[in-house]
Amino acid sequence: MLSGSHSRFRILLPLCVAALVFGFVLMQFDEASAQSASPVLVSHEDSIRAISVESVTQQHEPFSTMAPIRFGTDNQTRIMLFAMNLTLQIGDTVASVSVEAEDFAHRIYQLPVEYIGAVPDQPWATSVVVRLSDDMNDVGDVLVRLSYRGLASNRVRVALGHVGGGLPDDQGAVPTPGTPIPFAPSATAGNLSIGEVQTILSQAVSAAASLNRAVTVSVTDREANVLGIFVMTGAPATTTIRSVGTIGRGLEGTVVPATLAATSKAGTGSLFSTSGNAFTTRTAGFIIQEHFPPGVQFRSGGPLYGVQFSSLPCSDIKKPALPLGLSGDPGGLPIYKDGVAVGGVGIEGDGSYTVDRDPADFDQPFEELIAASAVRGFEAPALIRADNIFVDGIRLPYSNVTNPPAPATLNFGSLPGVVSSPIRSAQTSVFVPANVGGVAGEVDTRFFPFSGGAVPAGPNALTSTDVQTIIAHAAQQANITRAAIRQPLGSNARVTIAVVDAAGTVLGVFRQLDAPVFGFDVSVQKARTAAFYSSATASALLRGAGFSSYADRALADGLKLDGSIAFTDRAGGFLHRPFFPDGINNTAAGPFSTELSEWSPFNVGLQLDLIKTNLLAAIGGAGVPCSTIPNLPNGIQIFPGSVPVYKNGVLVGAVGISGDGVDQDDLISAGGGNGYSPAPEIRSDQVFVRDVRLPFLKFPRSPDL
Repeated sequence: MLSGSHSRFRILLPLCVAALVFGFVLMQFDEASAQSASPVLVSHEDSIRAISVESVTQQHEPFSTMAPIRFGTDNQTRIMLFAMNLTLQIGDTVASVSVEAEDFAHRIYQLPVEYIGAVPDQPWATSVVVRLSDDMNDVGDVLVRLSYRGLASNRVRVALGHVGGGLPDDQGAVPTPGTPIPFAPSATAGNLSIGEVQTILSQAVSAAASLNRAVTVSVTDREANVLGIFVMTGAPATTTIRSVGTIGRGLEGTVVPATLAATSKAGTGSLFSTSGNAFTTRTAGFIIQEHFPPGVQFRSGGPLYGVQFSSLPCSDIKKPALPLGLSGDPGGLPIYKDGVAVGGVGIEGDGSYTVDRDPADFDQPFEELIAASAVRGFEAPALIRADNIFVDGIRLPYSNVTNPPAPATLNFGSLPGVVSSPIRSAQTSVFVPANVGGVAGEVDTRFFPFSGGAVPAGPNALTSTDVQTIIAHAAQQANITRAAIRQPLGSNARVTIAVVDAAGTVLGVFRQLDAPVFGFDVSVQKARTAAFYSSATASALLRGAGFSSYADRALADGLKLDGSIAFTDRAGGFLHRPFFPDGINNTAAGPFSTELSEWSPFNVGLQLDLIKTNLLAAIGGAGVPCSTIPNLPNGIQIFPGSVPVYKNGVLVGAVGISGDGVDQDDLISAGGGNGYSPAPEIRSDQVFVRDVRLPFLKFPRSPDL
């Protein structure tokens, strides 16, 4: 952080390849003038010294011309500058822009431009990455200028090797800092008003009446607080959890109140959606099944396989929770205002709580028709809808409804039915602003300030400084990691980062701005799962809790669960698929999974069995943890994004990441755990099960922006 007059500003550009830590927002310029006005390089407010950072590590000047770690084909340093009035015209590339630097001896250096792009969410600001020249080492201050289409920018000062020296400022040069504004995240979980909640409910009920359907409608805010539930006259009071599994196994055949199903659908749209992606319950159902895409044989399980058992009412992390966890039953959509995610709406009325097993038939269930009608005027921006996002080259679904019913909207006071949950506006957010490692974000004060671990005791325990370091490194990695499920392309990942000790006690949770809220619970689940599977007591704890069959199956595959193997969630999840190896049809299930003959999204194996009894009790109103195993009070998670952490060869906890693509989550967790990694010889990827090597981590190709 800069000292002096700059220290009072906050970071407001953690959205790019490298986040600024100088705390101001650049002055907004009219984009239409960017083709005719000269570009402007951004400086500090009290000098012409450039706002600049090393493009990967985010280190500040003075810069070395050679990076200590090779991040690409060479180890030359790249630095990022920021410009205004710079928008490439159609057909132009980075080669159309030139950058030069002049040193104290009037030597001119051409700095190759390698990247130019709009700062996500701040399209009037442009990031420019240039490569330093080898022969610039320790020349001190240089004056840097950018030129585009014959128009030259102002010159700004950049230090190489040491600060100082160099040429005097150009005659008439003035600082070009932009206008500082305060950092002020919303104090509420969205901004839906009582009147807007009533409008959404009225539109839903009016559509249902026009279709001659009686349904239950629930509206939630950004963090899944219930803002209102309306039960139409004649609507079914209950719904049955049902998919392809055997009735009576897992949750198959369980009857639950329709209000809970509608609320879980609404909350799923809320918790999954951000300013960079809009997901629905149809999207969720598409990414949690045994194959991805569903129905295509010999494909691995969905990227978020198991996420349905998160944010549960028995969780000690997500408050408020979703009554049935995240939903994959079509009929839940997010709510947006002015392009900002503010909540969700859920419809239940067909008596079946399920997932779409045949996404290729493009069916339009009436619950989804009514939900689409409910959000008229509150639609998600087209660019960020799931059907504009691809995972492994596969387009995600958003909604099968293209033309929702649009009947005349009945007056709220004359709707046929009753309000079963009071109508209210968006509630106070549980998150408050925080800055960790120079990255702006939010925390829940239950888990902040960060604390040290109690297990193991003694000198190897994680300290609060360790936790700060792990979370800061993970956040910094996220800031330079190319997002997988966000628009516009070129956005950085937004995730939640959790650290636990070896007993699963939460030591800190940090959420980047606009990270999807579902990751708050999932990140802790992932961290706890990695710590649990990697512990010396995992097998004993499973047996003591009544799950000896899973410990026995693991042992039959050579897995003692005695602390001799360092497991990530990618490894644990690989062992928790109905095919082993994952995606290979006609194979036996992994040791933690239900066999395919009885498998369903509501009967997955150990993940559900650990929590089933207490989950059903919590659905009925009991205040119980999800699991009787004290290390896992919100259950386990079985898709990637965690690493166990060690000090002096001793397991001391784990870090969990959730919020973007699962490969990105793996990369960011590794960034956080760097320096606390397990010994290579005990990593899960050194272990073979049924002649198949287990995975440890998987990184995306070309991960950094």
